[in-house]
Amino acid sequence: MTRADSQRELTRQHDAGAGLVRQYVWWDRIETSPGVYDWSRMDQLVADASARGMQILPTLLYTPAFYSSKPADSTSTAQFPPTDPAKLAQFAGKMVDRYGTEGSYWCKPPLPNLPPQCPDSYVPITYWEVWNEPDYPSWWKSSPAPAEYFELLKATSVAIRDADPTAQVVLGSLTGAGGSLTDGYLDALYRLGAKSYFDVASLNPYGHDVGAMLAYVRGQRAVMARYQDSAKPTIITEYGWATGGRSDNFVTDQPCQAALMYAGTKQLYDLRDELHLLAAIQFQWHDVKTTTDSWPHYSGLIDANDVAKPALKAYTAATAGNPAPAGMTLAESCPADRQALDGELKTLTVTTSGPGSGVVTSKPSGVICPGSCSHEYAPRMVVTLTAAPAEGSGVVGWKGATCSGATCTVTMDESTSVEAVFARKAGLGTYQQTSAFISRTGLWQRSASTKDSDGSSGFTTSGPAAATMVFQGTAVTWIGRTTPKVGIGRVFIDGVRVADVDGYSASIRYQRRLFDSGALEAGQHTIRIQFTGRKRPVAKDNNLVLDAFVVR
Repeated sequence: MTRADSQRELTRQHDAGAGLVRQYVWWDRIETSPGVYDWSRMDQLVADASARGMQILPTLLYTPAFYSSKPADSTSTAQFPPTDPAKLAQFAGKMVDRYGTEGSYWCKPPLPNLPPQCPDSYVPITYWEVWNEPDYPSWWKSSPAPAEYFELLKATSVAIRDADPTAQVVLGSLTGAGGSLTDGYLDALYRLGAKSYFDVASLNPYGHDVGAMLAYVRGQRAVMARYQDSAKPTIITEYGWATGGRSDNFVTDQPCQAALMYAGTKQLYDLRDELHLLAAIQFQWHDVKTTTDSWPHYSGLIDANDVAKPALKAYTAATAGNPAPAGMTLAESCPADRQALDGELKTLTVTTSGPGSGVVTSKPSGVICPGSCSHEYAPRMVVTLTAAPAEGSGVVGWKGATCSGATCTVTMDESTSVEAVFARKAGLGTYQQTSAFISRTGLWQRSASTKDSDGSSGFTTSGPAAATMVFQGTAVTWIGRTTPKVGIGRVFIDGVRVADVDGYSASIRYQRRLFDSGALEAGQHTIRIQFTGRKRPVAKDNNLVLDAFVVR
């Protein structure tokens, strides 16, 4: 981008109501070799912003190769911090000395040997952000490490304050998850002692809607309150929605983007005192010409061909305190699931049960249970749980959600509890209804008879109720009674409905073959029989009866 292009964009941003511009500082383009600095491009940006009364929030990033901790043979595309945190601290000190409150770029001696004098009007840099999203793999060595970032923050913070005691150190902007959730990245930083090394918290609270965005902000304020740090403000360093790219949560069409932008900007302004918000920065101003499907490249208020999207008009109206332009309200332009204006984080709690064992994980990440079995998510976020059985076990199913098979998808409209049921894997043989290999849900009773295969059968008279067994074999048979009180049961093999079985007979018959799977592919399978409540008209009841499962 030429200087003329940059000046034009700054003017457009100023006219849209922006007063603070967050700018990634390409450290590697300024410090071109150790101790050698080229300030020309930064000088131009700072001067042009100041001329329009706009302030720069520099984000210190992009380590020069000669300081980088990136291994020489690494093919990673992630950002790497310096091997020695003191190197970024040294660079930050140089930046503050030049562009800070009484920086040498602004304040110069009128004559040699006289003290520097500052101009009557200028906009120095007073807020300094240390890195971007250190909790996200792409921005930290592909593997975020709070202890490593803490050392970088500590060294850099000391250098900034030494250079300008009035400077404000901004914590590297955190993602919604890392910066807001209980026991998340921000929690880890506080436990390490980071509280003393920043003056302003920051957050990139992207969400499906305005309510989800604000849920993350409220979550961060709650974390800060737990560490008696509520007096510090938060800067929303990025917020917005995209009109292209790949994302279920953040991509919408242009009319809805405009409505979300108006509502989101207005809500952040209206709640600024309650949430102790210092500023909110829309991301990003202009779409990027690209062939990739990365959604941030399409989150601009202006498209890649330099044509303003409706969102620019919406943003300008919101910053001016004007009503939403015609057609740019959430009710007019967004589907119902994007119209929430406020929200709180929702907690997903996972438990495991059954005679078997296994691990449940989530996407987006957060749950690895046993271990970390509870996690907070933004409202209306879609979370997919995957149950991985241990050796010798299988997945029976889920409780608390209408799911089947090894995965379960939950929409976080409310705090939710989900239970994954694991069973021991049965081998060849006969498994009586009392067997530990059979998992039962609902209310089951026992009916004793010497005519059953092992002296009794189990039965249920109401739903929801089911009996499930995971087995290794090539066929399975359901053995049970037929009686005047038995109704129609439903059979599933590997989660697929395969039969409805009528267990009625005019008299009681024992050890009847109610269902046989026929030949199955050799390997692990699951049989589930389920109470339906249905029966033939002459039946006296609709019971479901299980004597045994036989695996062959």
